Amino acid sequence: MKSYREEKAEIYVCIGRERVMKSTSWLWRGLGITSLVCTLLMMAGFGWALKDNWFPQAGMAVPKSAPPPSAAPGSLASKKELKIVAMGDSLTVGTGDATGSGYVKTAADGLSKTMHKPVRVLNNLALNGLRADQLLKLLDDKGYHNAIVQADIVFLTIGANDLFQIAQNGGSMAQGGDLSPEQLERRMPEVQTRLKDVWAKLRGMNPAARIVYVGLYNPFYDNPNMQPASDLLQEWNRFAHGLSVSDGNATVVPTYDLFESDIGRYLSSDHFHPNEAGYARIADRVVQALQ
Repeated sequence: MKSYREEKAEIYVCIGRERVMKSTSWLWRGLGITSLVCTLLMMAGFGWALKDNWFPQAGMAVPKSAPPPSAAPGSLASKKELKIVAMGDSLTVGTGDATGSGYVKTAADGLSKTMHKPVRVLNNLALNGLRADQLLKLLDDKGYHNAIVQADIVFLTIGANDLFQIAQNGGSMAQGGDLSPEQLERRMPEVQTRLKDVWAKLRGMNPAARIVYVGLYNPFYDNPNMQPASDLLQEWNRFAHGLSVSDGNATVVPTYDLFESDIGRYLSSDHFHPNEAGYARIADRVVQALQ
């Protein structure tokens, strides 16, 4: 039988347990309420911060991203830094050059050395197989526009794929065996119109940039059947030169003579694109033309 003191101690223990349980229960309730209040306040603050975006008031404009800086007017010599944007076909891609430099990077490095200032290639937007009519559509792309407006110099090669496609006369493309100079001559005016449209659109996008058009060469000059095409390509290059003269801030870089004298030495294994040495010669010409 328990003594009076033992019974009294047990009563105090039970009372203490009940108090602890009540205290713990209130503690968890308090923490839960506090967490809920904090969550609601955070959500309210987040909503308040975004209310102008979600529900803009009349006359309140949502901020837009700043447009890219446009190229400053002035001569190339007067600028502290030159920015290049390159575009066009596989010649500007650098196809055939095992080093991957092509003429674009090599010319940029050469200009930096000769002009004693930084020269940066902002973008090389060239695509293998690109035609002039396709480039004309791509110029509507925002990415192209944002790059072009910043350029001090625009490197451009376009037209070769157009000309060789309209000159195709069936058969294999190897060594130019399927190309018809007669067909090329007959349809050349339609491709010249494409080049003129590309040129006008570029100039409208950037009135200050120097347009550098790299002229065409005949990669099939060692094929007697295709040697007459050299005269037609010269006609094409003269047309491009006429556009540059009318423009007043453009340069056409001749390349046909770089390859016809020793075509096997400067073409890659595909017998169409330049190799590393061929691109180096084009880059030298570009640098000379801009000095």
